[in-house]
Amino acid sequence: MIFNTQLETSRLLLRGFNQQSYHDLFAQHTPEQIMDLLGISTQEEYDLELNRYRGGYSTYNLTIQFFQLVSKEDQRILGWCGYHSWAQQHRRAEVFYLLKNEMDKRKGFMTEALKEVLKFGKTEMNLRRMEAFVAINNPASYRLLEKFQFKKEAEIQHRYQFVDEVDWDYLYALILDENKVV
Repeated sequence: MIFNTQLETSRLLLRGFNQQSYHDLFAQHTPEQIMDLLGISTQEEYDLELNRYRGGYSTYNLTIQFFQLVSKEDQRILGWCGYHSWAQQHRRAEVFYLLKNEMDKRKGFMTEALKEVLKFGKTEMNLRRMEAFVAINNPASYRLLEKFQFKKEAEIQHRYQFVDEVDWDYLYALILDENKVV
């Protein structure tokens, strides 16, 4: 099994990848198998993922833990949710999430997934601070974070650059203490 852990909700299977399981995926499977396992449908998407893998998700002090969202109903890969830039020694990670298809949005899938992923971050990853950077023109995304008591801490310019355009983002954070329930 290439997944390092698995979570479950009423409608979703959340198949986990860490740096080692992600490496094993690319080391032990053909490109066609990788495309199938990751729900990739084009060569362009595969090349992008291969470049991400080759570039490395982890460094000496940062790593990953993310989950593939799979519909229990029809086994479709809906998207991803998890953590990158996980600084274990500082008990901090950046949350990310993505639904692949417009038809799956506004159905509560990401709320359902994020609830379990945040619990996992607290209990299994021992996180104290969870951060998220959200484009200021993406209110659905920051409303999702606010459902889970994330607080807006800053507005940041030039966090990401796409060709000649720069992104403006809000920095949201959730600081956990031992008594806070996610």
